[in-house]
Amino acid sequence: METETLPENTLLLETERLILRPLRREDAPGLLALYAQPEVTEFIDIPVMREEEEARRWIEGLEKLQRAGEGLRWGVFDRESGDLIGTCGFHHWDRARRRAEVSYDLSPRWWGQGYMREALQAVLQYGFERLNLHRIEALVDPRDTRSQNLLYGLGFKMEGILRDHDYLKGRFQDDMVFALLEGDWKNQT
Repeated sequence: METETLPENTLLLETERLILRPLRREDAPGLLALYAQPEVTEFIDIPVMREEEEARRWIEGLEKLQRAGEGLRWGVFDRESGDLIGTCGFHHWDRARRRAEVSYDLSPRWWGQGYMREALQAVLQYGFERLNLHRIEALVDPRDTRSQNLLYGLGFKMEGILRDHDYLKGRFQDDMVFALLEGDWKNQT
């Protein structure tokens, strides 16, 4: 059952260096450039993209996810250049239980400069304040130390490891479960 779509103007998030907005079909070339990089997709359930049509289908899938009220994903754009440098957002959004899972990706050119931290701070704030979330979770491959450090830095707590929880790229993998509660967020802001 589809739910009312949030107006796009309420989904525009701005930070000092970034503009976050829902992806549009015309963003397909930028999304292809992002997901054509194996380093970007190494730890996520998105294959390396080779064709612009793959990026268009992915954007269409995100639009359906939003219309169904099951998630939101923003394109992360560098304010100065206008380039699409990553994406982030919520999926497995459970309104009744007031929780969602956050995920994100960023072009290696922008790694280590605080861009994803900046983007996620805006997304987490939106989740707690606008979506009325109580709990935001993240599942992380134990080999992905960049994500672990990012989440710890944002106040997430690692709650445990789900053994052989996911099957990605031809193999089972463990997932580290991280969570940030609404109260934790309020206490640090």
